[in-house]
Amino acid sequence: MNAQKFIKKAAYEVIVKKPVEDVTLKEILAIAEVSKQTFYRYYKDKYELANEIYAQLTQQGIIEPEKIQNEDDWRNLYLKQFTAFREHMDFVRHLYSSRETGCTVDFEIASTIRFDKAILSRKGADLKNPRIIFAIEAKDVGGTYAMRDWILAGMQVEDEEMVERFRLIIPQILVPYFL
Repeated sequence: MNAQKFIKKAAYEVIVKKPVEDVTLKEILAIAEVSKQTFYRYYKDKYELANEIYAQLTQQGIIEPEKIQNEDDWRNLYLKQFTAFREHMDFVRHLYSSRETGCTVDFEIASTIRFDKAILSRKGADLKNPRIIFAIEAKDVGGTYAMRDWILAGMQVEDEEMVERFRLIIPQILVPYFL
């Protein structure tokens, strides 16, 4: 295992136990048995590290715009992601509780906007249209905060119901591209 994998494994172990704000670089480095210099070779800070782990656990192999052809594909994508959230609940919850700049909420918003732009571009949407861009950003910011609140509340609403709620927040201008 290389140093980067040791760092990721150590960070996951610590973040599962407590909020990312309470995690120190010293803790991660002690568990990973690497130096600060080695850490900074790969990451600018603990948030970048945490977001990379988050992306690997909850997005890789799931968030793939080229595989979204219809509403069922879109629904299944969310259900797979929610399964990953449940499998890594403590880790995800501790990331979403952060309010720091660069935290997972910011990362998820940026990721979702990129994802939606890729889908809409492929389906012929005019991404230079300010109304389309505004609709994407409104949907993705609102959706991410709704998801954060759901996660922090323990994901008590059933996954299928959350998918339906996400469908309901799609702005009318975007509906033809998603459904």
